[in-house]
Amino acid sequence: MSSRFLIALGAVFLLPIGATAQTYYEHVRPVLVDSCVSCHSAEGPAWSMEDAERTYERARRIARAIEARRMPPFLAADGHQEYVGDLSLDAAAIAVVQEWAAAGYPKGDSRPDPAASTSAGMTHHAGFSGDLELEVLGDDGYLPDQASSDDYRCFLVDWSGDTETFVTGFRARPGNTNVAHHVVVYAIEPEMWDRYRELEEIEEGPGYTCFGGALPDRLFDRGTRAEYEARYPNGLRELDRANWWLAHWAPGMDGHVFPEGTGIRMRPGGGLVVQMHYYSSTAPGEKDAGTAMDFMTRASVERPAVHLAQTRGEWLGGERNGTMVIPDGEMRSYEYGDDLDDLVGYMAALTGVDAASVTGLEVHSANLHMHAIGHSGEITLRYATGEVETLLEVPRWDLRWQRDFTFMQPKVLPRGELGGARLSVRCTFQNGTGATVFGGYGSGDEMCFNFSYIAVRSSDQTDSGN
Repeated sequence: MSSRFLIALGAVFLLPIGATAQTYYEHVRPVLVDSCVSCHSAEGPAWSMEDAERTYERARRIARAIEARRMPPFLAADGHQEYVGDLSLDAAAIAVVQEWAAAGYPKGDSRPDPAASTSAGMTHHAGFSGDLELEVLGDDGYLPDQASSDDYRCFLVDWSGDTETFVTGFRARPGNTNVAHHVVVYAIEPEMWDRYRELEEIEEGPGYTCFGGALPDRLFDRGTRAEYEARYPNGLRELDRANWWLAHWAPGMDGHVFPEGTGIRMRPGGGLVVQMHYYSSTAPGEKDAGTAMDFMTRASVERPAVHLAQTRGEWLGGERNGTMVIPDGEMRSYEYGDDLDDLVGYMAALTGVDAASVTGLEVHSANLHMHAIGHSGEITLRYATGEVETLLEVPRWDLRWQRDFTFMQPKVLPRGELGGARLSVRCTFQNGTGATVFGGYGSGDEMCFNFSYIAVRSSDQTDSGN
C-alpha cells in the first residue's frame, strides 16, 4: 500500500465525528506536500507550492487539475502494470480533494507542513552514487530561443575513458531549472562520432536545434539534406542508425538507477548527444549554464541491456511515401511491432553478447513517444501462447510529460519462448492544426515510437550485478 494512500486514508479517519468537509491545512495540504511539492518548488520547473498560504490562493485550479488527473503528470492508465516511481494519486487522495472542492475549499486552521514520505517525487533512488561527471554547458551557457515557448537544443559531449564501460545509473543536473524541462541522452557509436561532431557547425552558437531526436532539424530541410548526402551518400540513414537512447531526466527526478544486475554498454571513442528541452517563456532572458551529468558505471554487468527504439522507419518519410498521413480534422492510428526472436542478433551485437549464448530477454520498461497531435497510445506484449498483455496505456497523451515506465517486475521470456512473442506500439493522432500532418523528424511532423529497456540473458554470464 503506497504512502500516499495511507496519508489520504489517515486524513479521512482523523476527521472529527460529524464533520462533513475536508479542510486545506488538515487534509489537502499533506497530499500536496507528498505528491506535488517536489516539482512545484523553487528548484523545480513549475510555480512553487512551498508557501502554503500562497498555494491556497490557487485552490480551485489545484482541485481541477487533480480531479481531472492532469496532475501529478503520470500518464499511464491504471490496471495494467505496477511501475517504479508511480506518482499518480490513489483514489482515496483524489476523493479527499473532491470532497474539499465540493465543500467550497475550506481552509481550516494553519499548521506546519508534514514531512514528505520517502516515496514522494517522481523517481528517487537513494542508492544512486555517480562515479563519472561530464559537463554539458560551461559558464557561458546557452540562451534558449526567446521567440519560441519550446526550444529543443542538442549539445555534444565526448564519452570518457578508453575501455568498454557499462552505464548502470544516470543523473542530470540542469544548470537552470527555471528553463530546463527535460533531458534525453543519446549514445553515439564510435564509428560515427566524428560525423556527429561535424553537425555542430550546422547552426551558429552552441549545439543545434533538434526537436525530433539526436539529429539537427535543419538536416531534414531538402536543400541541407541534399548537400549533406552529396558528401555522404545515405548519410542521414547512417547517422540515424548510429544513435540510441541511453538515459533521460524529467523534473523531480534524482538519480535513476537501472534495474539491478543490468547496464548499457559504452564503447570507447563514442560520444553523447544531450537533447535539452527548454521553456524560455517561464524565465525570459535567462540562460542555462553549468548543466552536467553524473553516471554510475561498472566494468561489467551480469545482464547487458539496450534501450530498444521501435518504430516503422518509413513513417519518418510520410510526406514522401504516404505511410503516415493525418489529414486535418481526422483521427488516425498507426501500429508497429517487432518479433522478439528476430531482434536477438541486433541486441546481442549492441550488448557484445554472443548471439548463440542468449538464453532469454527481460523487458523492463515501456516509453511512448509522439509529437504535438498525439492523442493516445498503448504498448503491448504478445506471448508465444497468444496471450496479450498491456505494458502501457496512455489514454491522454501530453508531449510535455515523457518518461520511461519501468515495471516493478520485468517480463522474462526464455529463448525458447521468443518465437511468436511480439512487442508492439500503437499510436492514435487527432489533427486539429488546419493542415495535413505527415510522419517525419521535424517539430511539425509526427512520430510513433516505443522505447523499452531490455536486458539480455546468456549462458556465459557470471557477474554478480550492480
